[in-house]
Amino acid sequence: MRAGGCSAGYTAFGVRFRLRAERGEMLNAMRARVPYGAEQCAAAGSGSEFALLGTGEDGYRLIEGSHVAGESAQPCVLLDQLGRDLMVHVANCAPDLVFVHAGVVGWRGRALLLPGSSFAGKTTLVAALVRLGALYYSDEYAVVDRCGLVHPYARDLQAREEGRVEQVPLTAAELDGATGEAPLAVSHVIFAEYAVGARWKPGSVSAGEAVLEMMRHAIAVQRTPGRVMATLATMMERASALRGLRGEASETARALLSALDGTGEAA
Repeated sequence: MRAGGCSAGYTAFGVRFRLRAERGEMLNAMRARVPYGAEQCAAAGSGSEFALLGTGEDGYRLIEGSHVAGESAQPCVLLDQLGRDLMVHVANCAPDLVFVHAGVVGWRGRALLLPGSSFAGKTTLVAALVRLGALYYSDEYAVVDRCGLVHPYARDLQAREEGRVEQVPLTAAELDGATGEAPLAVSHVIFAEYAVGARWKPGSVSAGEAVLEMMRHAIAVQRTPGRVMATLATMMERASALRGLRGEASETARALLSALDGTGEAA
């Protein structure tokens, strides 16, 4: 460590990592970017190191392990990159979990999983489901264990106003909803693509097709494809998959929950 430097160790989902900076205020800014669920631990020997250091030329350098991950005159740019890279690191290295880009809610003791990439409308649909009484689990990652159960990743929802890129934190309580705590088996995987004016009339998707589609959204698929496939296949042993176009989130959410309760159009 450089003279006068400081560091902090963390563990998240079984993955240890260490943050390092030259000044305490920069380290505190780095701490604010650790993944949801990270807990502080002893810094010594805390896995991979992520350092944000000055270059001596009014600039900053983000160093991850032994390589330079980025340089900028604006530390906020590198801090945002750090947050993204830390999450990918944890998702890649978590020993017994698979992280899939998906929204997740709980309903009647089972999980509803909504795979999709950024800007796919996951948060909007998750928020609509929570407003109707579903338990909030995640708007970004489905965290699936070897038994196929989904664990909470209940960070604040990151909502976007129409036509804007900026995200605004939103809690489940602000939606008059609640957060789930216990791991759940998945009842349905929903592949819903937004289309103006569409009505939710889904078709069935085979378990094999669903696994292959979800692998496209799994973080560790390039690192451990066999483990990812086996975990998702186990999850689908107790789940059904549906695909269709959806219109407005509130309408789709009502149709989904009614169908799952057996009071709406067949799912």
